[in-house]
Amino acid sequence: MAISTGGIVEDWGPPRWALQEVKKQVATFAPRQSDQDYVVDVAFRSWHLHKEPEFTGVQAAMVGRKQRRFIVWHSVPKGLDTAEAVRDWLVSVLPETARLVREYLPGKSKSYPSEELAAEIDGLREMLLRTEYVVHSPT
Repeated sequence: MAISTGGIVEDWGPPRWALQEVKKQVATFAPRQSDQDYVVDVAFRSWHLHKEPEFTGVQAAMVGRKQRRFIVWHSVPKGLDTAEAVRDWLVSVLPETARLVREYLPGKSKSYPSEELAAEIDGLREMLLRTEYVVHSPT
């Protein structure tokens, strides 16, 4: 089981840098070891200052029958301009991410390892809670 990260980042300046820092932490938690791994993609969506968000909170993407990657979109609120603020927000929404993984993945025709993937999300949340935040300057 693995966790990947990606998404669409439209912010710039400190909010963009803060989100990129947290994405690095997420990406190093449980990287994909092979193409056979099932993956939860913690996808971030940040918003341009002059656009209204298309959604708020966390939402699941569709799952294909042969897909081994389950995308869960995370709509990053405007105004989070430090990595610690982004991390704290992510920690607060990861229980919803884990719930979506447990409940949304198919369990009949092709059984997904939903409980194991949700446990990875729970582990990511625990790691983020324990991690002391070291501020790095943007480069």
